[in-house]
Amino acid sequence: MSDKQPDWDKITEGKIRHGIAVEAFSNGMELNADNMKTMEKWVQFVIHGYDGIKEILGEHAEANSKPMTAEETVEEVKEKFDGKEIDTDKYVTEQIEKAVIGLDRKNKNIVMARLRDGKITTDNLGACLDRITELKKV
Repeated sequence: MSDKQPDWDKITEGKIRHGIAVEAFSNGMELNADNMKTMEKWVQFVIHGYDGIKEILGEHAEANSKPMTAEETVEEVKEKFDGKEIDTDKYVTEQIEKAVIGLDRKNKNIVMARLRDGKITTDNLGACLDRITELKKV
């Protein structure tokens, strides 16, 4: 057995990339160089988040003395990364609805209740999907 510790950042990045790739495939995107580049840009957006992207796009902040508004940041990200704005609540709901297929009724009802209560978010989506996978194995 190796004494090497897992690279949790790379593991997390892979899980994020997987989720984006699944969604892209679900929306009919082909696996080609342009789409892979677009998906990688979204992976980086998810990893760095709103504040991280603002920092990455710092040249805008340097050009202007006042900070960007949320709307300006969204527009800058869309322009910089050739992306579209995604509705994160809708994305979370779609991922959970796909994941609960095949889950027993009791656990499915529990998961869907947590989703309705707002307890499943983009921050904990990966862990929730992992837990649903575990519940399916039981």
